[in-house]
Amino acid sequence: MSIVRKSKKGTSLVEVMTAALILVIVILGGSFFYVASTNQINLREQYRAASRLAGQKLEELKAGSYSDIATSETKESLSLENSTYSRSVVTEDLGLYKKVVVTVNWGPAGMERNVSLVTLIAPK
Repeated sequence: MSIVRKSKKGTSLVEVMTAALILVIVILGGSFFYVASTNQINLREQYRAASRLAGQKLEELKAGSYSDIATSETKESLSLENSTYSRSVVTEDLGLYKKVVVTVNWGPAGMERNVSLVTLIAPK
């Protein structure tokens, strides 16, 4: 009668498959976080660019003459950092002040994003 001994030196197929499964789960999880963080970085860059475009328009209006700020609504399309933005400027005369609202929009329809800046401009 012979006794069959199992060798404890090697790894079984089950152990190898378990290790491979764990490795795949870690790689997929890491790639998910990479894609999500890349999307967030791009979105933050677009917010920063839109804020810059809105701020530039407000500074341009503040630097000019108070009498040149007409009560109106204007829209323009701008390109910056590989994206297209739509900037609208609405001015209202409130008597002693003029209220200026600058809104910058971007993104595809249904997922549009925007930044709005509001200020009051007084005569100098």
